[in-house]
Amino acid sequence: MSAGLPLLVLHDFGDPAAGGPWVSALQESGWPGAVHGPELPGHGSSPGLPGNYESSDIALSALRALADQQWERPVVLGVGASGWPAQVLALGGRAAAVVLVDGLGGPWADAEEVIDAGRRWLRAIADDPEAHAPPVPGRPDPRVRHGISAQRSRALAERAAAAMPVPALLVVTGASPLPEAEAGRLASLFPSGAVLARATDPSPGSVAGLVAEWGRALASQA
Repeated sequence: MSAGLPLLVLHDFGDPAAGGPWVSALQESGWPGAVHGPELPGHGSSPGLPGNYESSDIALSALRALADQQWERPVVLGVGASGWPAQVLALGGRAAAVVLVDGLGGPWADAEEVIDAGRRWLRAIADDPEAHAPPVPGRPDPRVRHGISAQRSRALAERAAAAMPVPALLVVTGASPLPEAEAGRLASLFPSGAVLARATDPSPGSVAGLVAEWGRALASQA
């Protein structure tokens, strides 16, 4: 398949299958271009990181993937916790459009709740003996089982939405951390137009058809 409308997939943090199923499902659904779904650090056979994981790690992995593919501004799809890095790429001029699958952030929390969540995360890591064992080649980093801090600031989510310079597809599923009304309100803030779609669950099989249909419409307008 020719490059067409290239699509970079940033799979959800902690997904043991990484990006492979997304690439296959999107290709089979007829995405109008090349699809690339790199493994994030610590997922699949990719080595983990020496320190704590941060959402900026996903954004840096995305930039490396763009360099590897020699893509300037593809469509960037972010799933779950990878939704915020996908938005960062778009805000930084490195995406022609974004697809966010349960990736609008949330649940909203105040500073104290964010700090408490960070403490719980550290305790979970400390109590996991596998997290302190030497890495096993070819196995996911056990720390990814404990997740990563997602974007939890309502104000930041609103500012990002209002500043988004590219078209967006927002897919909300039953696993979304945000109520549907909140997702709709955020969608209304995107100045370049945001399409809000719904799927039963965030799996590639449930979402890929919606994304491919939107991508074909986007390609026809180019």
